[in-house]
Amino acid sequence: MSTFIKNMPKVELHMHIEGSMMPATLMYLAEKNKIKIPYQSLEEVEQAYQFSNLTEFVNIYLQGTEVIQSAEDFYLLTREYLVKCRQQNILHTEVFCDIRTYVERGLPPEMVFEGIETAFKESSVQDGITGGMIPCFIRHEGVEKAWEDWQIFKQHHERFLAIGLAAVEVGFPASMFKDVFAEVRASGLPIVAHAGEEGSAEYIWSAIKDIQVDRIDHGIRALEDANLVNYLQQSQIPLTVCPCSNTALHVFDHMDQHVIGRMLDLGLNVTINSDDPAHFGAYLQENMEAVQQHCGITDDQLLRMTYNAIDASFAQTQRKDEMHQILDDFESRFELPLI
Repeated sequence: MSTFIKNMPKVELHMHIEGSMMPATLMYLAEKNKIKIPYQSLEEVEQAYQFSNLTEFVNIYLQGTEVIQSAEDFYLLTREYLVKCRQQNILHTEVFCDIRTYVERGLPPEMVFEGIETAFKESSVQDGITGGMIPCFIRHEGVEKAWEDWQIFKQHHERFLAIGLAAVEVGFPASMFKDVFAEVRASGLPIVAHAGEEGSAEYIWSAIKDIQVDRIDHGIRALEDANLVNYLQQSQIPLTVCPCSNTALHVFDHMDQHVIGRMLDLGLNVTINSDDPAHFGAYLQENMEAVQQHCGITDDQLLRMTYNAIDASFAQTQRKDEMHQILDDFESRFELPLI
């Protein structure tokens, strides 16, 4: 890995906390909580993480959620991720979380919020890492469940950075959730939505027009629609792109086919992120390394995407200014090639 990537200050805006569960943590929590899992050893879990299709990925992801049983478990999971952030020089991170999975099992939603929040507070003091959580409505659970989740979210709204829309995209456009997101908007919370990963450019349009998103998570299929590209150029809505996720889930067969370079060339507001880093074997640094090696992304473009991420974050203005200064200072120490 290049010294530039290793040392560059970073910001992450698209990461699912359950997707950061390493195999050893899954084994530990299963034993701690006496949850039966279909693996007898760490080696078997590690092999399961080498999935070959979406179904296998979903299965191992859900297995991870099943071993989480308490706020303490969410604290452990989040703290482990934030330690990784410290190692990768990530200054600020915003993580997605899900309550529907746990509520359906009869567990209290507060355990999700308390565990993640405690880890962030501790990391802020010890490591200077800022950020927080973005709970998501789960698309394929339907509108009725989203309304139920909103009744919970709005009781804790001061704990959140935004509210998101995630999970199965095709067949569940943002327009289905227009009314509940109108209430989210009225509450003052920002809105983000996964769109344009498995779904077409129309799903991105729906997120923009129907629920008025502040950020698009993924957005890689925007290039299918010239009018959408023009709109994104003009509006500069941030796109939280996850390259290694896209190749792991076969949106692209190989990283050299990824469109992140074209998106940058078109002047879109692109940021780079890891999505489910433990499952895809690539945290933020590794995603940066992959696009540099296979997509021709330059150090200057990595810097540009990081500046984009600072501006697109839901950090306070003072914190954004601090991060800008840190990145400015880093940039001044490197002589970037002319492009």
